Amino acid sequence: MSHLAPLSPDLQQRIEALARQAAPAPMLSQKQIAQLKEEIRVLLQEKNAVLVAHYYVDDQLQALAEETGGIVADSLEMANFGAKSDADMLVVCGVRFMGETAKLLSPEKKVLMPTLEATCSLDLSCPPDDFARFIAQHPDHTVVVYANTSAAVKALAHWTVTSGNALQIVRHLSERGERIIWAPDKHLGRWIERET
Repeated sequence: MSHLAPLSPDLQQRIEALARQAAPAPMLSQKQIAQLKEEIRVLLQEKNAVLVAHYYVDDQLQALAEETGGIVADSLEMANFGAKSDADMLVVCGVRFMGETAKLLSPEKKVLMPTLEATCSLDLSCPPDDFARFIAQHPDHTVVVYANTSAAVKALAHWTVTSGNALQIVRHLSERGERIIWAPDKHLGRWIERET
């Protein structure tokens, strides 16, 4: 059985406060949407850029990504697609950590995001400074983080995992007798704890 350490309970309040601050996007006419899509197509070609979109973004952005040679995928597949692409620039339609992940896998490419305000509750639940202090209090633990975290949190970890390989890696570490700090997805963490 692995030993998963809990994170600070006040983080949920921070997430809820940020969610209340979110403002709805302005409504655009079909003509405005068509004009914007054409401008984006032209810019992607001029800049040798590829558009990658997460499953959670607007349907029209997803369609535009596919129409222009990009991809609609999960965060890791988006980053891998960008790394394999001949494009000089990646336009990442997703939350901030997705753009960071794309940059980690494509350091030579320019990575742009339509907004840096798009956030992920999992990422927000694990502020790097708080997490670093927590880790410092448990120096005998191996730090495993889910991929849905900031580059700053990933840099604090011994392992960064996906939902597809998390169980296998944590099971391996547990079999070696390692004590584990898991962050930030408590639901995935509980499932892994039950399975190991």
